[in-house]
Amino acid sequence: MLLSALWSSRLRGSLDYKLTRALINTGFVFGLYALIILAARLYFSRALLTSACVGGFICSVVIVWLRHRLTRHRVAVIVPLLDGAVHSAPQGRLINEPAEDLRSYDVALVSLNQTISADWAKALSRAMLAGCKVRHLGEFVEEQRGAVSLEHFEIDHVRGGSISSYRPIKRILDIALCAMLLPLVLPALLVGGLGILISSGRPVFFVQNRVGLGGRRFRMWKLRTMRPVEPGDGIQAAVAGDQRITRFGRVLRRSRIDEMPQIWNVLKGDMSVIGPRPEAEPLHLTYLEKIPNYAYRYLVRPGITGWAQVKTPPSAMVDQARRKLAYDLFYVKRVSFGLDLQIIAKTIWAIANGLGVH
Repeated sequence: MLLSALWSSRLRGSLDYKLTRALINTGFVFGLYALIILAARLYFSRALLTSACVGGFICSVVIVWLRHRLTRHRVAVIVPLLDGAVHSAPQGRLINEPAEDLRSYDVALVSLNQTISADWAKALSRAMLAGCKVRHLGEFVEEQRGAVSLEHFEIDHVRGGSISSYRPIKRILDIALCAMLLPLVLPALLVGGLGILISSGRPVFFVQNRVGLGGRRFRMWKLRTMRPVEPGDGIQAAVAGDQRITRFGRVLRRSRIDEMPQIWNVLKGDMSVIGPRPEAEPLHLTYLEKIPNYAYRYLVRPGITGWAQVKTPPSAMVDQARRKLAYDLFYVKRVSFGLDLQIIAKTIWAIANGLGVH
């Protein structure tokens, strides 16, 4: 556990990269340890080894997260190589001359569209050899905000290979996670369903057509938290403080119990545990028409929770949908096991604080 923790504390890079590497490194350390035990036929306690392995995973994740939050990166903003985009740069030291020593900085920000002179190439090379990372300004700002710039987003920014290679792994993880959660979910569903029957009567479930992977339609299940829909009422997205939500429905929404029937959608393959929230078909058509790049969110399966849900409040307004899309496309662009871990952690934290997730 100490070895895996020390290894994790030395990692550098983005948070999702460090989390992924920490888990891989911990698995490697304990796998090697188990191999030595089996090869040497040493006595061992299976319960103790399993507990140590789980503890090692938890310690590695906590160490990486704390070090990332507490460490302030020293940023050098290379003004002549930013093509006039200094106003969008984060706080850091403005560097104007290649003679200045960049080796004491963690990150040097440049624009990769600019032609780099020989003097600047030498300065950046010395900095890179000393461990300073040279980053494109737009990517660095995007990583700090956790959202893409919709005005400058292009389809070639999406790593298609990463999405396709991670999809079968993500599917296996979804099924395993649902199997683990079922013993907890079924009693909560029973209590929630009885509460709805007692407080507001039938129907217990709310079923609606939603749009998923590749624009495919499917029927999504939830526990009903609003007043029954009257004939002729149009489809409207829920917003903060929505008056249609029942008193018991607010309790279900705050604890996220209303979303638990969607485990059935996950097992069927319509959804994933993590991904952009699926929209109702009429809202999907409206956003598709009014928001550029909206269709790219369907490159991954929709989820019960997602990056936009832990970052922004719910809204049916087009401007707010555009803001949520910036977070959804950030997830599509950087989909990974490490980013999924962050979303799960933020979701659990929000529920534990009684804040709910949007």
